[in-house]
Amino acid sequence: MLYLIGFMGVGKTTIGKQIAALNKVVFIDTDSQIEIKTSKSIKEIFETDGEIAFRKLETDTIRSINKKAIIACGGGLPAHNNNIEYLKHKGIVIYLKASTETLIQRLEINKNKRPLISNLTNEKRLEFIRKILKKREITYKKADYTIETDNKPVEKVLREINSLLLTI
Repeated sequence: MLYLIGFMGVGKTTIGKQIAALNKVVFIDTDSQIEIKTSKSIKEIFETDGEIAFRKLETDTIRSINKKAIIACGGGLPAHNNNIEYLKHKGIVIYLKASTETLIQRLEINKNKRPLISNLTNEKRLEFIRKILKKREITYKKADYTIETDNKPVEKVLREINSLLLTI
């Protein structure tokens, strides 16, 4: 198993799909799996069931995957319910890292799909990202590998991941 972790908007799904295709392996996005399983959007789950229920769904989802895959984990998944330890036990964990400035730019495009930031002003969104990223960074840094994504085209990130996979 190869788990991609990092903050929302860092590119886990984009990178994960391409790595999976290049390596002819199944790709799984935990958020998409949850939406399929519940027939609700992530935003709806947060609004109707709350964050605690969503975090339990994330944990149940990640622990139910039993086939070799490239897995894009929701941004908060590793930071809850001892999930980072589980991921490290089950496979290789790569932290895709981006600066706050890069994340702000990327998240502006589809902020309405992101329940934790969709209703925030630009100033509050920046404050929220800084606060949560600082808190989650402790967990993210437990990954086996870290790849910086700032100012890098997807192809360069893919090459870095593939070179890592070749040396493992």
